[in-house]
Amino acid sequence: MEFELSVKMNYDKLTDSEKEMVKFIMNRPQDVISMNIVELGEAMLSSKSSVLRLAKKLGYRGFSELKYVIRESMNISALEPSDLTQLLKQDLDWIFRYVDQTNFQPFLQKLKDARMVFLYASGFSQNNFTKEFSKDLLIANRSNMLISGESNLSMSSSIIMEDDLIIFTSLSGETAGIKESIRTLKMKNVPIATVTKFGSNFMSENADYSFFFEATPLPSHQHKQLIHSIIGLEVILDVIARKYREFILFDE
Repeated sequence: MEFELSVKMNYDKLTDSEKEMVKFIMNRPQDVISMNIVELGEAMLSSKSSVLRLAKKLGYRGFSELKYVIRESMNISALEPSDLTQLLKQDLDWIFRYVDQTNFQPFLQKLKDARMVFLYASGFSQNNFTKEFSKDLLIANRSNMLISGESNLSMSSSIIMEDDLIIFTSLSGETAGIKESIRTLKMKNVPIATVTKFGSNFMSENADYSFFFEATPLPSHQHKQLIHSIIGLEVILDVIARKYREFILFDE
């Protein structure tokens, strides 16, 4: 997986010193690919073992794979958004690069085999996009049920079983009111899938299948409230629906 994507997905798991190491690598990729692991450790005022630990935390087998990925990432020119439309294009580029590097097959198999698929969205826009996803699944003959509201989720968690599948859609992945329900489902070995913005969060950490989208903050007159574009959620849900249709029509 590309270095920047891997950092986005694992950043919150890194220690402060590891975040400084990541910053060094991103600022000086040309120097990094010309160094061996000992030289890189010394350049970052760290050690060989710390570099290796960082590589594995980011999902790579070792330093050689990390260096190869950095070299390949340098071939992808960074898009500097000059306006909000360019920012949207950058978000969509990130999502499709992520899609190209993600293995959906195990999840698609579980989606097909589940006795019932339950869907839960943690916000207004998320709910709208999830309703559309529900409709796409129904068109593909995949029965599903959309659960609305935290209290309904809490009650439903008692009837959702381990041969079912539940899919959560959320921006932050940190909705406090549903954490207890997720813990209950996990204790019952119910397969959980989550779709959240890039980064480590409660939902993705407790999921069997986790998918991500880019959600860039947008300027707003309400300066105290951070506004995110979550068009990426609609896109990744549409990708999953299309891949499921491909899976049942062509891959079996």
